[in-house]
Amino acid sequence: MAPLRGLPLKWRVAGLTAVAIALLGTVAAATAFWVVRASLRGDLQRGLRTDAQAVAELYRAGVQGNAQASLAGPTGGVIVQLYDPLGNFLVASRPAFQAPDAVIPSETVKAAAQAARNWSGTLGGRPVQVALAPFDLGVVAVVADTAFIGEAVARLGRALFLTATLLVLLGAVLGYLFAAASIQPITQLARLASGLGPDRLEAIPYQGPADEVGKLSEVLNDLIARLKASMDAQRAFLAETSHELRTPLTGLRGFLDRAHRRARPEVRRDLEDARRISQTMSRLVEDLLQLSRGQLVEELHLHLIEPGRDLLRPVAEEFPGVEVLAGEQGLMLGDPERLRQLIRNLTANAVRASGDPSQVTLDVDRNGSTLTLSVHDRGPGIAEAMLPHIFEKFYKGAGGGSGLGLAIARQIAEQHGGRLEVSSIPGDTVFRATLPAVESEEER
Repeated sequence: MAPLRGLPLKWRVAGLTAVAIALLGTVAAATAFWVVRASLRGDLQRGLRTDAQAVAELYRAGVQGNAQASLAGPTGGVIVQLYDPLGNFLVASRPAFQAPDAVIPSETVKAAAQAARNWSGTLGGRPVQVALAPFDLGVVAVVADTAFIGEAVARLGRALFLTATLLVLLGAVLGYLFAAASIQPITQLARLASGLGPDRLEAIPYQGPADEVGKLSEVLNDLIARLKASMDAQRAFLAETSHELRTPLTGLRGFLDRAHRRARPEVRRDLEDARRISQTMSRLVEDLLQLSRGQLVEELHLHLIEPGRDLLRPVAEEFPGVEVLAGEQGLMLGDPERLRQLIRNLTANAVRASGDPSQVTLDVDRNGSTLTLSVHDRGPGIAEAMLPHIFEKFYKGAGGGSGLGLAIARQIAEQHGGRLEVSSIPGDTVFRATLPAVESEEER
């Protein structure tokens, strides 16, 4: 049954049904074959015994008559042989059965002289059944050729084989139909369950009877309820934590703004960096809050941006050792804070994965009407099984993290009308954010 394991359930049920019917059909056909064969031989033997008794009685009475007219054999083609009490052959009703090879063994005839008996074997090269009965002057044997039984049984065998084959095919078709109808509720549950997700956890409706499928739906709904409770608790924790972080961050930004206004020129650059980082932290807290509610960040403050100067280099300065490769430049329209957040999240992941900022490079390339911002690292790469899930909220890879950085980065790219993609092999992982470019005056 191992080859059936890789097939869909409907085909497995159909195959097993066909195998079961084939086994049952084989047993039934073999039984019918042997029963019919034995019945034909038994009927023939009983008829021969009756004929032998009738002929013996005719000879015993010593009256005139035709022995052949008294025979009731099933084919009407029986042969009569006469033997003396010592087993010697006397005469036969057909010349072919007077030959030496058509004589019944004398030991059998001698035994029949004491009591009627049956015998089967080959006479004259033909399979026969014989009934022997004693009378006053010897033994009478009534012989019947059994070749017709073999022919009848052969025809029966062919008919049984054809019938069994048709039953197997019919059983496979019916098994497939029954299996399809039986698993329809399971297929319906699977279809409804496939529409669920982290942002849509609700009970699966099931209107069927309280059978095994009903039990399965109860187990699934119980699991969904527990997952929903866990997700709600997680969102509540993130929302509460975000609210708690808002107040100190707001105060910190106020102190930094006041210090920046009063600071000497030589320290204003450091204070500007601190203000930028505090703003980034505030935006991250807002993102956490909105992501915990299952919402997308939709507010954008659009500016004309030169990606290399306004996005890549400021982020690279936050990670000393990260290299910027300024390729073909262009302009784009977007929110610089959001796009820096996108690049920052990707760069932070790349530095964490490679373990060395010098193994990370940032680049921008123009391709027609789009600009591609890429973050490349020479780390160990991302497992193929993880690639479809790394942009999901709260999904944590082998490198750890909060499970939100890549989800936020993809949302920012999509908000700007672009897309975020990844390709990875050991020693070469690249995240590419493809965004619309602004056409220059010459291009227009």
